[in-house]
Amino acid sequence: MAINLNGKKTSLKEDASIYNKHPGDISEKEKLKTMTGKQKRSYFATYYLPPILIGLAVIVVVGYILWSDFINKSDIYLRCAILNEQIADGDLTRMGDEFTEQLGMDAGKKKPSFYVYYTRSDLAAEIGANAASDLSEITSRLVAGVLDCMIADEKDGSSYYDGGFFLNLEDFLTKEDYARLQDSLYIPEQNNPDKAAYGIYLDKSPVYQALFKEKKAFIEKPIFSVISNSGQENKKYAHKLISFFFPESGN
Repeated sequence: MAINLNGKKTSLKEDASIYNKHPGDISEKEKLKTMTGKQKRSYFATYYLPPILIGLAVIVVVGYILWSDFINKSDIYLRCAILNEQIADGDLTRMGDEFTEQLGMDAGKKKPSFYVYYTRSDLAAEIGANAASDLSEITSRLVAGVLDCMIADEKDGSSYYDGGFFLNLEDFLTKEDYARLQDSLYIPEQNNPDKAAYGIYLDKSPVYQALFKEKKAFIEKPIFSVISNSGQENKKYAHKLISFFFPESGN
């Protein structure tokens, strides 16, 4: 007989259903013991597999970001965005390797990143790219300070100039280089009371124009600009890249 709260016997037997364990009180181990092999596989696929797959996907994505932007970051010493131009990856790689070798570094271990983004929706659709995605990535890299320079025409680069992302080259170049490049300096007419240079036209750069020997460039007057919040060490490489684009400007 069972005992009620007042210490009296009741007519209910010890094995009455109200004394059975609530399903929620049964441990996972006890549940699994009562299941057949098929039931266990079904239970695992329903309750355990989805979160495991999601967890693995998150680990893969986070791992890739850590590898590409942190672990492998030391191998990429300069990041340059090229806007709305069509250049073969092989040509950009060769130019980057030549630049690296000129700096006296091993091109197999150290590399600059020249990456083409398409920010014009019409051109992106023609190429098969996503303008919104490219714009978002550029903005993210600018805000995070992991973009060092940009090549774009005046129209496509204007929003970044207006946002204060382009460096004043008067304080960046040596007086000698500034004088040598005088005819190629980009001096914005808007929001520029001091008439300072915020870029360099590359239409007269023999190195950059060599990328278009077999086809015409989309951008007639590309402008090379240094990103203002780039790291100091990266700015040094950006300065050397200007010398690389214009050999006559010296190293």
